[in-house]
Amino acid sequence: MTPTDPNARDIFAITGLPPEVLAVGMAKYSRSAASIKETLSELTEEKSAEFHEKWVLGYGDASVADMAVIALACENVSMLASKAIEDHRLASYQEKSTRYQSFERKPAADGTMLPRRYYQPIPIMASAHASAYMETCEAMFDAYVDLTEVMREYYGRAYPKPSDVLDKPYAAKLKARSLDIARYLLPTSTLTNLGWISSARGLRRAIFKMKQHDLDEVRQIAQELQEAATNPAYNPHAKEVEMLLAAADPSAEAMANSIKAKLNLQYKGAPTLVKHTDPTPFFRDTRRRLQQTAATVLGDLHVLDDEPRVAFYESDHPEVDLATALLYEVTHFSYGQIRRVVQDLPTSVRADIISQGTADRGKFDIPGRAFEINGLIFDTLMDYGAFRDLQRHRMCTQLHQSLTSLHGFEEPPESMGMEPAGGLDIFETIIQKAGGLYRTMVMDLPYEATYVLPMATRKRTLFVMNPRELTHMVELRSKSGGHMSYREIVRDMLEQVRMTYPSLVRHIRLAPIDFQADFFQR
Repeated sequence: MTPTDPNARDIFAITGLPPEVLAVGMAKYSRSAASIKETLSELTEEKSAEFHEKWVLGYGDASVADMAVIALACENVSMLASKAIEDHRLASYQEKSTRYQSFERKPAADGTMLPRRYYQPIPIMASAHASAYMETCEAMFDAYVDLTEVMREYYGRAYPKPSDVLDKPYAAKLKARSLDIARYLLPTSTLTNLGWISSARGLRRAIFKMKQHDLDEVRQIAQELQEAATNPAYNPHAKEVEMLLAAADPSAEAMANSIKAKLNLQYKGAPTLVKHTDPTPFFRDTRRRLQQTAATVLGDLHVLDDEPRVAFYESDHPEVDLATALLYEVTHFSYGQIRRVVQDLPTSVRADIISQGTADRGKFDIPGRAFEINGLIFDTLMDYGAFRDLQRHRMCTQLHQSLTSLHGFEEPPESMGMEPAGGLDIFETIIQKAGGLYRTMVMDLPYEATYVLPMATRKRTLFVMNPRELTHMVELRSKSGGHMSYREIVRDMLEQVRMTYPSLVRHIRLAPIDFQADFFQR
């Protein structure tokens, strides 16, 4: 096509710009007939900041902040904190794998062993529980290493190397399957790394929520995220380019300085856009009110033993479902227990519970996720490791209960080889040790005590989704490459819906779940 052709297209990618400059260039598409190439050539960081101060902060045009994309690295955060970070939906994350990365102690460059990688919260380390906490975490990592080796030996005997599989892939397969079992013993204090790509708008909202979190670690991370998003970002090429320019011929010094200035190797993230993140009292006050109400209306309930891992409910009474969801988040009872009480309450009491969810809402406060409850409802009770995987389905509405030992611990579903190999003794010993310390610590440190709980701890989460998201979750998470724990969860979700609405899920392709047949498929 020629340039004069009215149908001529020009589609191209853009790189090399600070996030705020790119956001302005994109925003001006709606205010200019010019190509973005012309717009970007005229923009500077100063002009972009002026634009954002006027339109985003002054007039509240928050959609502009969606165009400023920021890549972040969060290193050495606890697994407990990583789940609080990844609870924000409008972002993409990649976290260190527990299947392909071992969390055993590693040797340093000088041959000495590096310290174990687990978080040591200041409130715990300043308490009488400090030594017991460290001793228990050390024991959990020792048991993790021991169980990995026990399972590797067992799998090597139970699943001999096929003739068509090479030694290296076979060894990697045994290691991955062993780590899948051993991860149940990792404490939630285990340090991990994650990558996070988000718009400035999404990041601002995440920081706002994280500053109100119960854990001091998460509140600290929120502040550090804000600093990272407003200060110059890490550029892996900066030092190399600066060295090349410094080595330039003296006669070309002016040109080198000009190139260096133009490259602007130390771009800031979004200093203008990531503002106004100070927490408001809305969420904390709402939670406190609902906790008091739950104590009154649910006072006769107690946590039940042997509850199913998945329970399906239909969203057929919006007021009952909303009031139930609001109380679900502030208790440890099942959705069914709460719902049976709520549906028998007078209409005026249910209305009061709902009104508590939005009382004293400020100009910029939005109702919580309980107000999204509409669709297929699944109350799940799964090990924390499985939860870490299914939490990735952020398109679902997820209502979380805080982690506790009240629901007990999940034994690995693939543990048929643990007992004869000695692994079951390792598992049960460390579970009892960690659970005992948690029950001691929780009286003094109700939030920080959760750092000692292992990933085998059962956690209750409510998933609300439409049939399309159920299709995606079941077809992806039932595949042979998945962990057996969550494969069984999504199978149960599908089967429970099928009993009531077979036509609704007839199209869903559930992968057959067979541990023996799937061993070499993962």
